[in-house]
Amino acid sequence: MRNVLAIIAHPDDLELMAGGTVIKWIGLGINIYVICMTDGGMNLPSGKVYRSSIDAAAEALASSKSIGFVYRSLGLKNLYLQYDDSIIVEILSDVAKYNIDTIMCPHEGDLNHDHQVTARLALAASRRVPNVLMGQINYFLRDFFVPNVFVDISETWEKKIEACMIYKSQWRQDWYEFLNATTTYYGKIIGVERAEGFYSPKFLL
Repeated sequence: MRNVLAIIAHPDDLELMAGGTVIKWIGLGINIYVICMTDGGMNLPSGKVYRSSIDAAAEALASSKSIGFVYRSLGLKNLYLQYDDSIIVEILSDVAKYNIDTIMCPHEGDLNHDHQVTARLALAASRRVPNVLMGQINYFLRDFFVPNVFVDISETWEKKIEACMIYKSQWRQDWYEFLNATTTYYGKIIGVERAEGFYSPKFLL
């Protein structure tokens, strides 16, 4: 594994799903490239801005500089992402450009519409990529998330949380509680302090 492409729906998805893993891999010399589908902006039903696309872009840039991954956004509208072959072509362009051997993306069973579509797009673009890892971004699920690949993040846990907290427009205490519980549980499964879990439909050893 040398070149990883993380395909995410929103800024902050990567840090929540796999921040500890990405930080660890970059430390090992693995290249991480990120393509974000949407601009991350979102309004409440009242019309009040919950997170502006400008804030989301600035936070994503700050995180990419802090962690060390290459980031770009397609800038599509948040919550309205659609499955489209033109997006798959965009992903395949990055797969070829960076000689990608591993794709990371959201779990298909997430209730979030954009996460579901992103998972489908990533899988469609993974046809010639030997490794695919799907991660859990939040605790709202259509199907129960059952990981079968784990990464020890005991040494990168604190940096993961620091990266998540860069997204001040989104960060909440319940996110910490969720991440604390899941990484501790996955760590117990593999006998370490903390771990991130992924489901892999295919993985080449």
